[in-house]
Amino acid sequence: MKNKAIKSLGVLTVASLISTSALAQVTVSGYVEAGFMTGSTKGTLGHVNSKNLGGETVVTIAGKGKLANGWEYSAYQNFDSDDASDGRTTTTNYTNANPLSTRAIVLSPSPMFSLFYTFDGVYGGEIARTAVPTVTELVGDLTGVASISEFIDVTSGHHAVGFDVNNLGPNGRLSVAYNPTLDARPHSSSDRASPSAKTASGYSIGYSVSPGPVTIRAGVTKIDQTQSTTAQDATSKTLGATFTQAPFAIGVQRTKNDGTKATLATTSNIEDQVDTAAISFAATKEVTIGATYSEMERSGAAVTAPGPDLKVTQLVVAYNLGPVVISGAYEDAQNKATATGTVSGLDATTTKIKVKANF
Repeated sequence: MKNKAIKSLGVLTVASLISTSALAQVTVSGYVEAGFMTGSTKGTLGHVNSKNLGGETVVTIAGKGKLANGWEYSAYQNFDSDDASDGRTTTTNYTNANPLSTRAIVLSPSPMFSLFYTFDGVYGGEIARTAVPTVTELVGDLTGVASISEFIDVTSGHHAVGFDVNNLGPNGRLSVAYNPTLDARPHSSSDRASPSAKTASGYSIGYSVSPGPVTIRAGVTKIDQTQSTTAQDATSKTLGATFTQAPFAIGVQRTKNDGTKATLATTSNIEDQVDTAAISFAATKEVTIGATYSEMERSGAAVTAPGPDLKVTQLVVAYNLGPVVISGAYEDAQNKATATGTVSGLDATTTKIKVKANF
């Protein structure tokens, strides 16, 4: 009975996205994960990194098929128990929490070209967000304690439209995304006017290409803060490369941010440069080991007394049991960043154990 209910929910969800097409295939997938973290902090500005047990569930319902004109289409919707903020925390007209998270509609007139709408999907510059090998999670997501900046995009936690060009170079992908209103939230309706004035819009472009064992990713984002003449526009650029030769993968990446996705006055502007090097090693068919080292230099109008660079070291071991993955991670963040710069001696160490079951 439960499986029938889930399948019925899937059909109704995807049918609401593409109501004029016959569904050729509907799938239901997802995962449930549980994690435990503990650690310590140093420095007068540090918070207590106490023991924490939590979990997250994601259910993805997807459909794909052919349209009446011969085009291919696909659509999916995630139901996510996580309600993390999306980078526009200065806006109070909407709430961030909503179980209907990542979603997309993709229309493809040919294998080389597609048009998309997405909320929180990996499109535009976000395809270059992480150009280095990772094990289990991205650098900024591993614990959420490091305070390290990442490439700014216009799709994470936001609605956007755009297009992809595939096979542009060896296994190449060019993705362009445009977001006219960065303040729209997950539950924003397509047939309702926004109750607040537009405060920001932007575009993001990403390119990925794999000539042989090397994969190169590049991205650029421009955000126009239209709230006032004193608001700081944001620019983000990233470039990275990974060399893969089983059982190793090694990569480097540099990201430069001038401004933030959230609205800041020009006098409060921050500029970040993040350099990351990472390596992963498949020790056996079941065990993968990863190590990442990142440094971030913070400068800008708001940084009155620049401190030493933020330095983040991460070690991860993952044990793959098929549908279940068990991982252990250790993170050491030194000279953590605040709005006015990095702070010497503001350190944090975190240990994390996670179990993730896919279905």
